[in-house]
Amino acid sequence: MLILRRSLATAILTLILAAPAAAPAQDFGSAPTAAYLQAEWSLERAQTGRAHVVGYLYNGHIKDAANVWLRVEQIAADGGVGATYRRRVVGDVPARERMFFDVPVSQAAASYRVTVEAVDWITDCR
Repeated sequence: MLILRRSLATAILTLILAAPAAAPAQDFGSAPTAAYLQAEWSLERAQTGRAHVVGYLYNGHIKDAANVWLRVEQIAADGGVGATYRRRVVGDVPARERMFFDVPVSQAAASYRVTVEAVDWITDCR
């Protein structure tokens, strides 16, 4: 009987340890992201070197946003997408706050579009 209990306890412990860990919810550019995370940006033309798309990402959600990835697309004259740049926002964007971002781009004369590509919404205290 003792051996059976140990075997059962070992099997349960193995199942618990082998179960995947819970991960924060991810949102890959869906409508809720667009509703809560808004980018306000401008193009900084560098005297030397590359130009930069810089601005603030505003979080209107009651949850903090972590691991935020931005996609900056160069818009061609015909409306098509030219080059695409991806950059992670450094740090979390606190609830109802903003965070600065800076994305180097190759051409200062082009038009750009900034969108949130991915975000993890933080539901617990850190």
